[in-house]
Amino acid sequence: MPLKAFLLTSLSGRVLAKAATRAQRPVVGIDAFADQDTCGMAMNWARSPLDCNGMFDTAALLDAADSACPPAACLGLVYGSGFEAQPALLRGLSRGRTVLGNAPEVLEAIADPIRFSDLLATLDIPHPATRMSRPANVTGWLSKQAGACGGTHVRTACASSGDDAGRYFQEQIAGEEWSFLFLANGCEICPVGFNQALATPSEATGPWSYAGATRMEAGPPELGDAVTDAARVLTAKLGLVGLNGIDFIVTHAGWVLLELNPRPPATLELWDVPLLPCLFDLHVEACMGQLPKRLPRPEGSMTVAVTYAKARTAIHADFAWPEWCADLPWADSVIEAGEPICTVRAEGPDAASARYQALARRQEILERLEQFSAAMTGRHSRSSAQPTLALQAR
Repeated sequence: MPLKAFLLTSLSGRVLAKAATRAQRPVVGIDAFADQDTCGMAMNWARSPLDCNGMFDTAALLDAADSACPPAACLGLVYGSGFEAQPALLRGLSRGRTVLGNAPEVLEAIADPIRFSDLLATLDIPHPATRMSRPANVTGWLSKQAGACGGTHVRTACASSGDDAGRYFQEQIAGEEWSFLFLANGCEICPVGFNQALATPSEATGPWSYAGATRMEAGPPELGDAVTDAARVLTAKLGLVGLNGIDFIVTHAGWVLLELNPRPPATLELWDVPLLPCLFDLHVEACMGQLPKRLPRPEGSMTVAVTYAKARTAIHADFAWPEWCADLPWADSVIEAGEPICTVRAEGPDAASARYQALARRQEILERLEQFSAAMTGRHSRSSAQPTLALQAR
């Protein structure tokens, strides 16, 4: 009988693995990247391939799960991103395993754009106009992939042409992007905190690619209570459990809910810090119906920023990653332009200072990689020239 462990699975599982490590929980995991640091935080970690649409290969993931953490050895299944569009895959993973998160039926309700939009209208929660058919006038509309995450699937409707299968259209809302992290037990919630999204850098694949976020002292002025109330209403209606997130836009007239992330979102790591209890444990307990009365606030602020490659970047074995980098690619891997290289983090006494430091580090790691690559190229050029010079000397 293999050692018992929690099974973690997500498109990118590093944040979940880090939370489990802080809680000192034994884990095995599967994601699409199997980055260096992620693998180092688990008893075993496997990479599962994605198909041409950026979704998990169902058979491959199910086989990997049975190999890494068979049902008899599984303490519980904790999942992250990637299943909103594949609730049937989650249902397959759950056979013989305890799902510590929302049920597949919840994901089905949220991943259906019209069904979810109608629910928000019924609950009187502000949201963008949403439709499945292409509008006659596409100005001011976005095209999105149903159930997708991370923002790379989003494009303007005028730039989206051809096959609209699996896509829907949503009114584009101007304003500041925020998110709200909360624990839920199926009936009630416990707020964790608010975050403000970073603007997507120009080198990213698309203008809505996820770029990172900053932990905020409080929600947007005069709107925090409304967002918290919306999370509470959605929890009661859908029976949400565990860690969940709401993405929303602050507009000149109020706020608009963009997405409900029915699983631990990437902003989890902004709050899984000293002074707060281990959020992995709180997630598990919330799935079992237990919520803390309230959570303490961490000191200062933190920002995480995704670093995207400006050009094709080779990762050399001798490159020394700073301790403030995460999601580390393996040596000898090649990152194409527009793809994420790593994530950087920074702390500060307030949101502005943490954000400034993180953006500076994002630029610094790009410069370090470029300089190291140039130095390695120069070294190889000198080495290859030496035999030629020797032959000439003869």
